[in-house]
Order: sequence, then C-alpha cells, then structure tokens
Amino acid sequence: MKNLIQKATRFMFFTGKGGVGKTSASSAIAVVLADSGRKVLLISTDPASNLEIFPIFLSIRLILK
Repeated sequence: MKNLIQKATRFMFFTGKGGVGKTSASSAIAVVLADSGRKVLLISTDPASNLEIFPIFLSIRLILK
C-alpha cells in the first residue's frame, strides 16, 4: 500500500466488467489515500452505484478511531 500511496496519480479510473470489484477497490483506495492526508473526491458514473453507503462507512470508521 505504501507504494500505491507514494505513486498515486492525480486521477485514478477503475474500469472493468460488472461484478469485478471496481466500487470496492476504489472505495478502499480512497480511504487509504484520505488516511494518508491526500485530498480525495470519489465519483461513480455507474447508474447502479452503491456509493451511497460510503459516507456511512466513513462515519463509522471515524468513530472507531
């Protein structure tokens, strides 16, 4: 993960077929980058996206820290 944080580009795109974990991977990487102090904006262009639960996850994560 350290290598990912150090080499993260300004924009990251997660593409692939349905059901391969794009939302899970992008959300996890967004959390890691935010925890390292990077500014993060997570956007999905998928009309069936499940990012609505992401703010809830972040709130729980902050409470548990």
